[in-house]
Amino acid sequence: MARREKLIEKMRNRPGSIRFTEVDALLKYEGFVLFNQRGSHVTYHRADGRVLTMVKPHGGRKTCHPSDIRRLLRVLGHEHDA
Repeated sequence: MARREKLIEKMRNRPGSIRFTEVDALLKYEGFVLFNQRGSHVTYHRADGRVLTMVKPHGGRKTCHPSDIRRLLRVLGHEHDA
């Protein structure tokens, strides 16, 4: 299994344990480009018009919020069919 698939599985199974560097790497692999950053909000866009804003953890927090990870999976089309 490739690193991309492992990361997507980790996001599905444990959305509260994902670091921003993992999110950034996956988005760049999927063709997203950093578009804008205002404070902790980082916006990526892709050539097909998809736009995604993620909140970069700050302060004592090391991981992204689980709802942001679920939204990321929805945008990428890898949402969990439960």
